[in-house]
Amino acid sequence: MKRLLFLLLVSMSVSSVQAQYWSDYVLEKGFNARDYFLQPHRIVTLQTKNVDMGLLGIRPDSLSEISYQPARLSFIRGTKLYLDMKGSEDKFTILPNYIYPRYAYDNAYFYPPYMARFAERKLQPMLSVIFVGDIAEKWLPGFKYGFSYELIHHQGPYYEPVPIWYYGAYDAFGMRAEANKDFPELPVNLKRDGLDEKSETAHFMDAYLSFSVGKFLSLGAKVSRTQTAISGDYLRLNNYDDTGSRSHYSSRYLNRKGNEATLSQNEYSAGFIIKPTQNREIGFWTGYIEGNHSQKASETDSSFYAWGDPASQDQFSRSTSNHRNQSNWLHQGKTRFGGIHGNLPMKQGISFKFRFEYLKSDLDLANGDTMIDTSHHHYRYRYYLDNQIYNYIYSSKFSDERTGDGGENREKKEGAVGLVIPLYKNSRLILGLFTEKTTSQTKIYEDTKLTRFRNRETETPYQTPEMTTEFEDKTLRFTKENSMLRVALPVAMDFYLGKGFTAHLGAVKQFYKFKTDEIVDIWYRTDSTITINSSGTSSENKPQRIDRYRASPTRKSQSSTDFSLGLSFQPTNLVRFEVAMGTEWLDLKYWQFAVLLSL
Repeated sequence: MKRLLFLLLVSMSVSSVQAQYWSDYVLEKGFNARDYFLQPHRIVTLQTKNVDMGLLGIRPDSLSEISYQPARLSFIRGTKLYLDMKGSEDKFTILPNYIYPRYAYDNAYFYPPYMARFAERKLQPMLSVIFVGDIAEKWLPGFKYGFSYELIHHQGPYYEPVPIWYYGAYDAFGMRAEANKDFPELPVNLKRDGLDEKSETAHFMDAYLSFSVGKFLSLGAKVSRTQTAISGDYLRLNNYDDTGSRSHYSSRYLNRKGNEATLSQNEYSAGFIIKPTQNREIGFWTGYIEGNHSQKASETDSSFYAWGDPASQDQFSRSTSNHRNQSNWLHQGKTRFGGIHGNLPMKQGISFKFRFEYLKSDLDLANGDTMIDTSHHHYRYRYYLDNQIYNYIYSSKFSDERTGDGGENREKKEGAVGLVIPLYKNSRLILGLFTEKTTSQTKIYEDTKLTRFRNRETETPYQTPEMTTEFEDKTLRFTKENSMLRVALPVAMDFYLGKGFTAHLGAVKQFYKFKTDEIVDIWYRTDSTITINSSGTSSENKPQRIDRYRASPTRKSQSSTDFSLGLSFQPTNLVRFEVAMGTEWLDLKYWQFAVLLSL
């Protein structure tokens, strides 16, 4: 996983590849977090989310409002059952938090035989259900209860391979093996086999309870549970054999990756609404979330490259390499949040509505990793000056063991204000302004013990036998600051067409700004090198020092305007059908369908 992030960067600028050695790359950046971790679960009905989530609390929609204010449940009359079935397919996206700055490490190269760009998708629930009922209308008037459930499920590719072939390998010190210098420059016949799949399933479950104290006060509580399981498997095989040709070229490799992740969290919240008059209200809510998010990854690379006939040709080359890696991450923490909302009547039936919320999260971070690389090269050739045959035999080994711990602090502030303007009959216009700002600070320390070894076993006219061992005992301190700002201007219109039909038109103009700053400080406590050759044994012990790698700050901003279209049909008071077309109106697979039953 550590190399995965480096490979993403390379894939973004293949024309100017500068290697990034993963021994100086912090393991924490390999964690693949879900954006809803330690965030309140907000289930929203179709016509609200089809325009913009910034309309939550502005557009009149009691079923959506209970997700943040459970006391709103008291204002829903009768029994309701709402079903929302998502029809769209999730497109490939690179989320803003997966845009990583580039570091210019210059100490070594180590390329695998391919690049794998991480295939991340912003998944949306494929099923949403809300049920609201009375506990016992005759015996316990004013008590209401409700349940909601959302399901995320996706099956698709986990990696997107981008082949970058090399002939042979670089060793643990970043030197290109001598055995590769005469490797033929032939076109690669890529033969693939194996698997590339990812499965993700998430369950979001909520339970609500509310009680009305007269006509002026409502109380509510909410309990939620989120459970996610993610698994990914990647396997690529290559077996190319052309021993019948003059070059006797053969190439084989096996690459296998596995990834498992789990997420579980509990949410507890409560709120109340005060209604001094029929159309005037103010409400408050507060809540607490606790959870953990863990991930395990394994990786195996094994490759073999050879050319020439070892039985009859003077020139012959064979190169093998093997890589094994086991990594694990654990994020656990808590979030506290609270907010205020209200509805203030204005002239001519216009309502001014607002919603403000503040969230603060504290996370404990821990990780661990064990990795080992080995390679062996054998190169045989005839030296033209003395006409003698020489065998160049070379081996290399690299190992890296590390453990890390640290913390992360997040803050999120969001607010929405808007006007609900009644039009003729059952039509209305909603104008909104939504802003959201999220900041985070991360600091983690990773203790690392690293060993590099290489051995030139034979003497040639170019090389003498030599064995070199390098040992590093160091701590990597990773600090990161992120900030994201989003400002949106959503506009929605519900236009009654008659005979139970209502058209829903929406547009949102939004501005988005993201920035990140990263620094990796490496404190070398021990950095020693021992070399043994024909001249004897020599050693070099570098003094303690701190190397700092400051990433070029990432700054990204963009603006967009999106339009949406929906339609509702209510043939009776018992049922209402809803359709949302999204931004691609003519493609049926992007349509969404919902139904509301009033029982």
